[in-house]
Amino acid sequence: MKIGIIGGGAIGLLCASYLSEHHDITLFTRRKQQAEEIRALGIERMVRGETIQSAVGADTGVKGIFDLLIVTVKYHHLQDVLGELSGLPHQRILFLQNGMAHLVDLKNWKTAHQLYIGVVEHGAMKVSDRAVNHTGIGVIKWGAFLHEEKGPMSSELSTGDFQMVYTDEWKKVLEEKLLVNVCINPLTALLHVNNGELVSNPAYEHMMTCAFEEAVSILGLPEKDRLWAHVKSICHQTAANQSSMLQDIVKGRQTERKAIIGYLLKKAQGQGMTPPFLTFLNRSLEVLEKKQTKSFE
Repeated sequence: MKIGIIGGGAIGLLCASYLSEHHDITLFTRRKQQAEEIRALGIERMVRGETIQSAVGADTGVKGIFDLLIVTVKYHHLQDVLGELSGLPHQRILFLQNGMAHLVDLKNWKTAHQLYIGVVEHGAMKVSDRAVNHTGIGVIKWGAFLHEEKGPMSSELSTGDFQMVYTDEWKKVLEEKLLVNVCINPLTALLHVNNGELVSNPAYEHMMTCAFEEAVSILGLPEKDRLWAHVKSICHQTAANQSSMLQDIVKGRQTERKAIIGYLLKKAQGQGMTPPFLTFLNRSLEVLEKKQTKSFE
């Protein structure tokens, strides 16, 4: 298949590296320098102590016709990408963003493109413009958004440690991933701790339960005991990892606060709810973003 991947961050590099083993890949980046480096030297993927080199095409500015386009940019860059995609011929496009705020944008997007939504359960850390560390083997679950067509590529995207599984219950998967994100990412960013410390420190775990209780109530999710056990298991499984939000704060970048906490706060407002702990987390992260702090490095 001919696949275009939009976004040169950790997930974009990871997808491009694995999918290049069986498909013709072009990675679209914002910076010309990154595209040139990837074209010349390929992508370097580290996993389980092994380093794998992948030859991948790269360019700036989304152009061409593909069997599938995969959008991996963070939510705060999504509007710019939608503008670029609006001018392309009809294509299949899979969106892999954290949080759920992008669902509103996609629902309001007037387009003839065939849209898919995915949830990334891999752990990945960008090491350089052309290198990514695959820190946690997971799966990408994806499904059709606002239409029923599964698409002919559903069985062609998985390979080895990189599994992509089609599901009709993608919204449920997205809500449960959002729950995990809102419990882990903001607290690790504010406290400057790795994921595992949220369950090894009783004070931190109590703070995490506050976020959990408010988010579960806003989303109206059943099976609270199972979901809380799931959140804690993710903390244990990724104990040594830095969350993407902590990495953003440390490097002085904008976080995915609006896509994760912002979505929940807007949903809560529509229900006449004012969740105090999530409001605190949102305002605290907003302050850190404005400071563009690098004091933790």
